[in-house]
Amino acid sequence: MDMLAAMRVFQKVAATLSFTEAGDRLGLAPSSVSRHVDGLETQLGVKLLTRTTRRLSLTEAGEAYQQRVDALLAELDAVHEHIAAFGDAPRGRLKLSAPRVFGKRLLTPLVPEFLAAHPQVTLELTLTDDYVDLVETDTDLAVRIGALGDSSLISRPLGRYRRVLVCAPAYLQGQPVPRSPADLAAHRCLRYRRAGERVVWTFLRPEGEGYVEHLPQGGFVANDVEALLQAAEAGLGIAMLPYWLVRDALEDGRLVPLLAGHPCASTVQEAGIHFVYALNRRQSLKVHAFMDHVMGRLAPLLT
Repeated sequence: MDMLAAMRVFQKVAATLSFTEAGDRLGLAPSSVSRHVDGLETQLGVKLLTRTTRRLSLTEAGEAYQQRVDALLAELDAVHEHIAAFGDAPRGRLKLSAPRVFGKRLLTPLVPEFLAAHPQVTLELTLTDDYVDLVETDTDLAVRIGALGDSSLISRPLGRYRRVLVCAPAYLQGQPVPRSPADLAAHRCLRYRRAGERVVWTFLRPEGEGYVEHLPQGGFVANDVEALLQAAEAGLGIAMLPYWLVRDALEDGRLVPLLAGHPCASTVQEAGIHFVYALNRRQSLKVHAFMDHVMGRLAPLLT
């Protein structure tokens, strides 16, 4: 039995508590995952998992083994990354995670040029707005928007998260242009909201000290910024959207900016946008090559 392969399979099973999900992450059938774990238990002479018809759980031995396996495989990956750094070119699989719209709009267009420059790299891109645990998912590099909560990760600033207030020129026909946040009470506002969230638009005061809050109201709410962009372009109302998403529409006149004297403010803006990666990837040529490739090209959108 290939013990290293079995350990990597067990690591995914322990993280997901599912043969099916572990198999999906590894590209293996659930039956193959189960055989790896069975073989590992036979080799070790202990039960690592408790199996019922409804769920899996780790035994006491399984929990102890998971901790040691996680540490051992992380160190092994670090050794491989360190040795690979002596090479002259990035190579191997680069697993990248990014927020869905950000990744689709900004990162995906940069992939062809990156792969052409680094033909020995295979890029695996996952676009999701869910939190991704880099260790559990064996992800090399991720883009995070907002506060960085995991201090065990290395971060590299990618840019600011700057939002702007916009609407279509047609929306303003026949009604006054808002000059202050208070004026928004008379307008239809297109709101981004996740389940359970209270929507508040926050603006910096013109003198630069303090904030002004506005509770937007309107007939359209969505949890997708692309849907709000389309609604704004269709003249349905005023939206607060990331600058990188609306720049093209502003340049060609499909949208116009509002309240230039009251910049949009938020804790997300202050936290910014970062690349993050685990400590054992700090010397990875492929990780640094991708970050370097992206940084200069996105700077105009994220400053």
